[in-house]
Amino acid sequence: MTARRGHGEGSIYRRADGLWAAAIALPTTDGRRRRKVITRKNKATLVTEYRRLVAELARTGDLETATPTLEAWMNTWLDRVAAPRLKPRTLATYRGYTTRYIVPTIGRYRLSKLTTDHVRRLHTTMTARGLSSTTALQAHRILAKALTDAVREGRVARNVATLTDAPARAINTRTALTAPEAITLLRSVADRDEGAAWATALMAGVRQGERLGITDNMLNLDGGTLTVAWQLQRLTWEHGCADHGKPPRCGKVRAGYCPQRTVTIPPDQEAVRVRGGLWLTRPKSRAGWRQVPLAQPLWEILRRYRATHTPGAHGLIFTDSGHPIDPTHDNAAWNAALVRAVLPPVVLHSARHTANTLLHSLGVDADTRQKIMGHSSAAVNAGYIHMADPIMRDAMDRLGAVLVPQIEG
Repeated sequence: MTARRGHGEGSIYRRADGLWAAAIALPTTDGRRRRKVITRKNKATLVTEYRRLVAELARTGDLETATPTLEAWMNTWLDRVAAPRLKPRTLATYRGYTTRYIVPTIGRYRLSKLTTDHVRRLHTTMTARGLSSTTALQAHRILAKALTDAVREGRVARNVATLTDAPARAINTRTALTAPEAITLLRSVADRDEGAAWATALMAGVRQGERLGITDNMLNLDGGTLTVAWQLQRLTWEHGCADHGKPPRCGKVRAGYCPQRTVTIPPDQEAVRVRGGLWLTRPKSRAGWRQVPLAQPLWEILRRYRATHTPGAHGLIFTDSGHPIDPTHDNAAWNAALVRAVLPPVVLHSARHTANTLLHSLGVDADTRQKIMGHSSAAVNAGYIHMADPIMRDAMDRLGAVLVPQIEG
């Protein structure tokens, strides 16, 4: 005897192989009968999915009868699942990895046919092109996120990316300026307008976008603190005239030239357009909202700078003739400053690394360094802003003591 079926379970049955199955009748095409059949190992799981699909059928009028290709799912995932919850720059990064690496390598395979071998092929193809294992790791993580959501939506039974070993992160060979080199740079720019910018980069430990996004009301010279609450970023334009999965109607190749160009800003995130493609956005994590004590020399440098420089658009203190500084131009100015000071060519982000390294060498504990630098691992049980505390101030004063006496001496 078989157990009585529950209400609404008329199409659910157990197959000879032990799997539970359900058949859902779909609208006919050319008079031909159509059904969508789903299977699960557990009956309760199947019933939940069956009811979800029946509700979706009632809402949309039809259901997919075959799993989509990975390319189709990645596009759907980026547009409808990931976009509402990712920051614009992160979404643009995910799109870039998808179009450059994931889709060309394994995008043609259906989700149901993906295997761990396909994931490994993605790794080896990327590294064979000379890309670092860290880049392959990022592609792996993006694929894993997309497949996790595919499993949640019942489009595939398992996430093959989580069943495959991820590539190891490449050894980080990024160099930072030493304390003597930082002093040399600060001396060389002491009488230039850019001196305050590079002093902030080296002594406040802020990211490039956070420094370029400092506004007048974030700088408290009386209290000697800097509140990090915005970052200046160039966001990627998207075609506003393109329907999902279809070519843009405007005929422009570059989305920036589209008359209806747009930037996707999730409803729960803040962004203010300042000029062209430059926007003020909130920091990348809650830990990024923080208050940093100003080291004594940095306080003095910024005090002199503010006395002679009027804030520009949106109250920005670091500007190019009153306009926001493009990050690309900022990078070029940093490289030029290193050349003038006869210093090794290191990336601008190394200024932040320099500050962190010097704080570490001074014996500042990891938790305090993470609060100053705005690393998310220090944000457990924290609010949106890490208020400057005496320990943080002491750490920044010690950093200033290393650099100050020799900058102008």
